[in-house]
Amino acid sequence: MPRIGWSLRKRAATALGLLGLSAGASALASVSTGCSSEAEGPCISDEQFFAEKVWVPILSTKCIGCHNPQGQAAESKLILAGSSEAGFLDKNLATFKSLAGLELGGESYVLLKPTKAIEHGGGQVLASDSPEVEALRAMVERTKAPSSCETDVNASFAGVVMSGPVETLRTASLELAGRLPTEAEEEAVAQSGMAALDPILDQMLTEETFYVRLKEIYNDLFLTDRYLNGEEAVDLLRSDAYDPKWYNSLPQDPALVARYGARDLEDVANKLKSWTNRAVGREPLELIAYIVRNDRSFKEVLTADYTVVSPFSARAYGVTAEFKNDADPDEFVPAKRDPIPLAGVLTSPVFLSRHPTTNTNRNRHRARMVYQFFLGTDILKTAEQPLDQTKITDFNPTMNNAACTVCHAALDPLSGGFHSFDSAGRYKEDDTWYEDMRPPGFGAESVPFSEFPSALSWVAKRVADDPRFALSAVYTMYSGLTGQQPLVAPTNEDPEFNAKFRAYLAQYHAFNTMAHDFADGGYNLKTVVKAIVKSPYFRARNVAQASRGEALTQLGGTRFLGPEQLHRKIWAVTGYPWRPRAFEDDGVRYDFLLRRDAYRMLYGGIDSQDVIQRITEPNGIMANIADRMANEMACVAVPRDLYLPQEERLLFPYVETTFEPRDTNDFDVLPAVEGIKQNIQYLHKRVLGESLELGDPEIERTYKVFLETWEEGKAGMAKPEGEEGRLSKSLPGPCQVHNDYWTREGLPDDQKLTRDENYTIRAWMSVMTYLLSDFRFLYQ
Repeated sequence: MPRIGWSLRKRAATALGLLGLSAGASALASVSTGCSSEAEGPCISDEQFFAEKVWVPILSTKCIGCHNPQGQAAESKLILAGSSEAGFLDKNLATFKSLAGLELGGESYVLLKPTKAIEHGGGQVLASDSPEVEALRAMVERTKAPSSCETDVNASFAGVVMSGPVETLRTASLELAGRLPTEAEEEAVAQSGMAALDPILDQMLTEETFYVRLKEIYNDLFLTDRYLNGEEAVDLLRSDAYDPKWYNSLPQDPALVARYGARDLEDVANKLKSWTNRAVGREPLELIAYIVRNDRSFKEVLTADYTVVSPFSARAYGVTAEFKNDADPDEFVPAKRDPIPLAGVLTSPVFLSRHPTTNTNRNRHRARMVYQFFLGTDILKTAEQPLDQTKITDFNPTMNNAACTVCHAALDPLSGGFHSFDSAGRYKEDDTWYEDMRPPGFGAESVPFSEFPSALSWVAKRVADDPRFALSAVYTMYSGLTGQQPLVAPTNEDPEFNAKFRAYLAQYHAFNTMAHDFADGGYNLKTVVKAIVKSPYFRARNVAQASRGEALTQLGGTRFLGPEQLHRKIWAVTGYPWRPRAFEDDGVRYDFLLRRDAYRMLYGGIDSQDVIQRITEPNGIMANIADRMANEMACVAVPRDLYLPQEERLLFPYVETTFEPRDTNDFDVLPAVEGIKQNIQYLHKRVLGESLELGDPEIERTYKVFLETWEEGKAGMAKPEGEEGRLSKSLPGPCQVHNDYWTREGLPDDQKLTRDENYTIRAWMSVMTYLLSDFRFLYQ
């Protein structure tokens, strides 16, 4: 990295006084090894001091250009990690501490070298009386007498409006469990605050919807769901030891129809094919769900010497496993695929095929994905991209050219770990490795010769032991639960460096704390989920100071709901899923927002093949889909809810269809108006999650929607037959209640709901349409 001029150094130094985590307006030379007095500024931790006063103005600008793994000082003891590597500040601080104790004549080498008091290949970098040297000296003293101060991450959130305990509970419940909180859960949190959240979250993390959400989050990384169509997943099982299409040789036994809940033998064959393909295709995701569900170490995602199979994929793999119900496609149990040395998800056929290799790529793509998924590091960002081809003049540049080795020195040994798995994902025990590449291994270690046939298992264990593994799990869950990507360290040239570095350092410290707690707790991923939910990054909702908005745009909080999440929220709030009605689907039931050829893709979802990035900002098509959803769900939910006995209703516990706001003389019917407004207040809480007083302007606006719709409807129904604008007293056909929603069995005539004599049902439908299309419903 080139050196920066005085103006940039000055800006970096000035930043230290402006950062929310800094020691105030003190200059670089103002240092402390412990808690300082009020006059000297706030007490700062060693980690914070290193980041702000050593890394930003010194190491990142004057040293790392040579002191990196492929730089001119690559043989020295000071090797620095760049900001593209997860956990780089901790790694660099550890390196600094290890060198700070090396002294000559009582002076540390980290002071003697840059001032060229002793020989330094890079010449004199710092003047001996400069503020930078004073900062280095203070950091050296801190390594001898560590500070007891702690990093203050909350200062970065000054001016940010946070969700209260009840709102946090609602958001977490919808995000993790796909449901609204129970009354008991809300009451517990209302009384005891955030302290009551832990046991409630523990319960939510045992519910099946959480594992559905977890698999969605990891499929957004792995993209293995691309194989769920037809027989695409079982077609990947090319080993002679497998029987991937075992269902084709099944006897035509009529008893199978009842056993598998099918319509006929043809339906049996279709079910078995689909269940087998899905189990093979979702094997990496089901393994993750199994590990988390059973509170096992998350390191087993890479180190497990087993996989998980359903009763149907077990037949395809030819393995023996015990099931509680061997006709249940959702039951997955651990099993081994001898003689393959398994390494968690890495040895799954669909993972290997989704991230393929070629004779020239030589598993480098697979290795790059391991770095990205499990070490939180985009290996391509460690070097200049794209490369200047005129600088590549070596016979074997990946081994000898510094422009290439900056990536390949780390990438190629890990690539070698995959040597036993070919482009089709088949295990080749006797496979060899390329002599013109670095030997298989990880970091500074090479795979022992005796471990060569199981090199991937050996490498995977080292990856899981790397500190970046825990941090990458935090990154993944943070992105999944908030829709935001972790912040990246800004460059010194960034005009908003001060604010961005303040936010970055706060998040860096918070995530590292979560990662350490995750590791200390036995790598139980549920601890990460709970930590994120309780953190400001999940609870941030708005910015109180508009001037700080630009600096805080990536702190988390409100985000547009994807199709799967919106599907669950609709169901949770209204009591019904959004799917075609009986007269629309020809008996083939499906959910609009989950089906690829319906609205899943149009509403910003992915298919894991051609579309692999979610749309997070709604466009015109998505807005129209949301409008259609609001209209159709109001049509479905409102009449059916009002049809139920009052004590069973989810949406209308305070009104009846006879509650009209005005009488025939156009006077307000006060008891009815009171009930209508009370129900509107209830709907604002249920649908939008906001607790409003009865006199709140929002309640009045929603009441106006009800009132004006009712008035227009009553006037329309009063018109003579044949007059333009005349309205029927019957509900629109699609909104009438003729059958049970779930079984579709017809209802007796006296239990059907087809009429809306008072136009109140349609008025309530307008209210529900209004609320379901609100920003606060479509976002979370």
